[in-house]
Amino acid sequence: MSLKPNALLIGISLQVLFFILFFGAILPKMNNIIGAIVCSIIGLLSLIIGIKSLKQHFQPVLSLIVIAIAILILLFTLYAYFTTEAGIPPAILR
Repeated sequence: MSLKPNALLIGISLQVLFFILFFGAILPKMNNIIGAIVCSIIGLLSLIIGIKSLKQHFQPVLSLIVIAIAILILLFTLYAYFTTEAGIPPAILR
């Protein structure tokens, strides 16, 4: 399957959407389960798009940046929703 040049733009748009949700204080207002699912989907889709565009040698530097940000989004999701803190259960269970 060939990756279109607009696919990398979609990956960047997904990451912009995540930052709007995060810095616009929309993410904390969401249900914890829905927030974790949305963050995971955004992170995984942008990671897949970045890896495919890197494999096809389509703007490799931009592809690496998309991959790095996608990994950071996934790590944030794991930390924010799935880790315990001082005996308090993870946010996903609250």
